[in-house]
Amino acid sequence: MAQVSGGPSPGRIDTYRLEQRLAVGGMAEIFLAVDERDGRRVALKKILPQIASDPDFLNRFFHEIRIQIALKHRNVVELLDCSPGAANAYIVMEYVDGGSLATLLEKAGKFPWELALHAADEALRGLGAAHKKGIVHRDVKPQNLMWTRDGTVKVADFGISTAEHLTRLTVTGTVVGTPSFMSPEQARGEPLDGRSDLFSVGTVLYGLLTGLNPFTADSVAATLVRVANTVPDPPTHVDPTLPDGVDRILRRLHAKDRQGRYATAEEASEAIRALLAAEGVSRPGEAFREFVSDPVRYAEARRRKLADAALKKAEALLNDRNAPPEEALWAAYQTMVVAPADTKAKDLFRSAASRAGQRENPVENPKIRELEEKIRQDPENVALMLQLAKLYRLEKDFVNVMRFFRKLQLSAAPDAYTQAQIAALVGSAAPAPKRAGPPAGPGPGRRAPVPEPQSPGTARRSLWMALGGGSLAVLALGVWWMNGPAKRITGESEEDKKRAEAILRLLEGSGERPASAGAAPERPLTPEEALQRVLDRGERLEAESGPATAVAFYREAAERLAPAQRGAAYLAMAEAAARAGDRASAVEAFDAAAALGGPGGTTARLRKGAFLEQGGERDAARALYDEIARTTDGPGRWTATLRLGLMADAEGDPARALVLYEEILARAPSAPEADPARLGAAAIYRSEGRHGDARRLYEEVLRNAPPGSDLARSAEQGLSTVP
Repeated sequence: MAQVSGGPSPGRIDTYRLEQRLAVGGMAEIFLAVDERDGRRVALKKILPQIASDPDFLNRFFHEIRIQIALKHRNVVELLDCSPGAANAYIVMEYVDGGSLATLLEKAGKFPWELALHAADEALRGLGAAHKKGIVHRDVKPQNLMWTRDGTVKVADFGISTAEHLTRLTVTGTVVGTPSFMSPEQARGEPLDGRSDLFSVGTVLYGLLTGLNPFTADSVAATLVRVANTVPDPPTHVDPTLPDGVDRILRRLHAKDRQGRYATAEEASEAIRALLAAEGVSRPGEAFREFVSDPVRYAEARRRKLADAALKKAEALLNDRNAPPEEALWAAYQTMVVAPADTKAKDLFRSAASRAGQRENPVENPKIRELEEKIRQDPENVALMLQLAKLYRLEKDFVNVMRFFRKLQLSAAPDAYTQAQIAALVGSAAPAPKRAGPPAGPGPGRRAPVPEPQSPGTARRSLWMALGGGSLAVLALGVWWMNGPAKRITGESEEDKKRAEAILRLLEGSGERPASAGAAPERPLTPEEALQRVLDRGERLEAESGPATAVAFYREAAERLAPAQRGAAYLAMAEAAARAGDRASAVEAFDAAAALGGPGGTTARLRKGAFLEQGGERDAARALYDEIARTTDGPGRWTATLRLGLMADAEGDPARALVLYEEILARAPSAPEADPARLGAAAIYRSEGRHGDARRLYEEVLRNAPPGSDLARSAEQGLSTVP
């Protein structure tokens, strides 16, 4: 609807004096009016004559009246009055003294992230009130989300909404709404519930955060196909300064299957408020009021403040010779995102890339192009994402490594080893994308009480934490070989120096020159960096000469690494040996890694069990799993118990399998193994006719599992078979 301002008074309708036409569209025009009975300013929506002659449209028009009369909520535009009949049809609504989020977004380009979340939260509260009355809006978009000068966001225009008792207005298969803001089920013309609006809120939020609509295409048909099939890149790909939690919220809102979304608008609203609280944003409504008063000035002042803070952090990390160079590079890259035209920011990024041995610009690699195309066709494929991230790492393209690392963090990694591979992408130099709430913006009166960014010292945290404490990732190799304090190889002891020299000689002998001819490394290697070079070189050897060559390299390299790093090399050797069909070397490597003990030793034993199981040696695998389950107190116990249950299930012993599944659910209900155990137990319950128990477990998995994951799909399929 086009915005219109100025012009003479348009006249009057009944008791309303029309003062100014505010907007006009294809179906109606909206006027600022005064109710002469009480002098109240209102918004009057008058249907155009050529539309008012359409009986179908009038049915929908008066449907809007009935819907909005039933809605009374601070986040819903209130309906005050309507025309007595179809002649000269109009409705009267409260006058919203601000405007729409669409016009605000047009001015600002994009919203500060905390204000985007605030706007989405306000919209969800209004929609939640509608959903409780059985009403689905069906056309949630920035144009239909209004803001007031006191910082309130209100949902407007329920003209194409539907209620359970008014479904006669919707012809089956008819698509009603705005294509790029529809849900997949809406694009397919399927029946809708409130979760359709949640998807649309996700698209609005994505646009407020990034300035982009991820589904817009050249035609309506192409847009609907994108809505149904395209998984948008996480918003942190567009703006890496966003908190990680934003990706998780949008992943839920944008789940293609509505079962994977938040169950209600209230649940989504609670998730947003929890993220704001975690990021130190206590009263975003006050900041929103300042923002709407002058969005351009607010956004520019905020950008300058963020840029200054980012520059200081990047400079501090570059000047700290003990700081991991990748962390400095990530901070410098974030500075470039905040201040892309700043010469100093560009120089910092160049210096940080040089120090970290990384590229400033993406590499031209045909294999990478091929995998990127495959990812576009299959965006949730964990194996493809991991393969591409490893290629970028080999090409020293750290920014693109981080792009996929952050997406892999949100994926459903199938096992501990894959999770460890994901964590190993960033090595020990885990950059810290998380930071506290944003600086307060400008504006008249009191400033919004939003805390300043943390200092580089307090803001730094490991990306391991983002993988989730207590998960299989904690059991996985990454913690084993990286979690200890970073001890310098060179300059600590004669033994350390000899190890460093041995690793460098081995790398040079295998065809890699880690430094320019005769030159010492710019900075002493840590044990973790030595390990990372070994793993990188092993991958290159396997790609160039086959897995058998990599096995020989890993075997020699493992003995030259510090003890805390050997396990990772042995596991890499075991995996390469498995790909080479060399059982003896694989078992040798698994046993060597297990002998090192600790959580990583348990991981090695579990990986050996999986290797034996896949090779048909089920008795040996069962004995190993049973030993781990009996002798281990950590998370590995439940992985082994789950494997025993799955083996019993596959071998036709459901009673034994159920005992094992129920042991996990009783003693470790929050462990990562619990949801696979729920699926196994639910299938057995279903076969025994215990349909209520089966349904309960399938629903628990759907609440816990990431949308679109194998676990979620299995639960959906199982639930569909329960009578």
